[in-house]
Order: sequence, then C-alpha cells, then structure tokens
Amino acid sequence: PKIETIVVIGFRPLVPAGQNPAMVLNPLSGSLHYAEPVSQDLADKLTASLFSKLKTKGGYQFISPFEASAQAARLASSPAAMNDLEMDQKIGQSLSADAFMAGYIYRWREREGVEYGVKVPASVAFDLYLVRVADKTVLWRQGFDKTQQSLSENLLDFHTFLKARGRWVSVYELAELGLDSIIEKLPKAD
Repeated sequence: PKIETIVVIGFRPLVPAGQNPAMVLNPLSGSLHYAEPVSQDLADKLTASLFSKLKTKGGYQFISPFEASAQAARLASSPAAMNDLEMDQKIGQSLSADAFMAGYIYRWREREGVEYGVKVPASVAFDLYLVRVADKTVLWRQGFDKTQQSLSENLLDFHTFLKARGRWVSVYELAELGLDSIIEKLPKAD
C-alpha cells in the first residue's frame, strides 16, 4: 500500500534518565544495543527538530508528535499492556496514518570544553524507523552514531568538519547534523 500519511511518534530514550547504562533490546528492531541514560526532555527536543525538518522536506502528510502524544495518553489508560511497537501501531491506526516514524536515543554526551578546544568531544547515537501501520513492517531505517573528531584524527570525516565550520560543536548541534543526513535518505513519496 502507498504511504501518504506518517504520524511522527519521535524519539524515546532507550535508557531513561536516572538509570544505569545497560545492554537493552530495541523494541522496533529486536537488536541489542548499549545505551546510556538520556532524559525525555532531550528526546522531546530532538523530536521537535525532526518534525520541523520533515515538514520542510515535505513529500508526505505528517501528523505531529503532539497529536501522537495526546493519542498515546488516551491509549495508555486502556487495561491491556502494550510494548512500544504495539502502542505506536495503535496510535497510527487511531490517527488513520499509513506509517509511523519512531526512534531511540542511545547516547547523548555533551562536549567538555568550548568551540575551539575540548577535553571531551560531543557524542550522540540514535536511530529512526519508518514502520507501516497495517502490519508493523519496518520500511526504512537509518542510524547516526558519531563522536566528533578533529580533522587531524580522521581525514575521512571531512564532511562533518565542514558542516561544523571547523569548530567543536555541542551535542545538540551534532545531533542536528545527524538528523539532516538521515532525513536526506528518507524515501520519496510515490
């Protein structure tokens, strides 16, 4: 079936703030990942940026994360326990979407230092999935996993060096670069 309407569920931390880093199972892919604690506020901020970039890109009709959250709150009151995949499918069905877009944040480490000199560079890892609502089939997946390096450490990462304008970026700026590269790879609507 043709994908026209996508509900943007957005990002979730795989390990919520306040917990210890751990090996955890990704509910959408079934793969095992090492994940560090990330706050829901950071996930929400990245989700808002994702939605804004998707609307700018166009090609599909996007349903906002706000509408998805409101629907999730209504569904959470049901007596049946659901995992993330089942919940996301129910959200998509209730909003008459063809697919949903959701992802997980595995690492979010801020740089220690300033733009022109760091002790520890920014580091972020996340992935994003496009899943058909009808049968929970993953149609598309992209990930971003990067710790910024200096140009002298890695000449092959010249693209990031240019995008960062030769400076050490914050973790949010690094995540934005990752979102841009992922969204470029989103399949075009038919």
